[in-house]
Amino acid sequence: MLAITRQNQVKGATKMAKWEYLVEELTITDKWNSNKRAEEFEKFSSKLNSLGNEGWELISYQAIPLVGSWSKEVKGYAYLGMLKRALS
Repeated sequence: MLAITRQNQVKGATKMAKWEYLVEELTITDKWNSNKRAEEFEKFSSKLNSLGNEGWELISYQAIPLVGSWSKEVKGYAYLGMLKRALS
């Protein structure tokens, strides 16, 4: 985990907010049909809600291409969520 700070003004005083960051794999299968759509969205929402209940806030979501070492062709994607939460 990585913690960095940001300044906030609170009634004329400077308070340093501290954040904790998490990178989490949040993959929805790329091979799905309309019957699988609801199930995949439910699993994805459930994972986000679980992280949210732990205080995590999704701040970015990226598809990272996975490239073959010899062919240099895209073989698939890793879907990564970047999350943050305030440190106590």
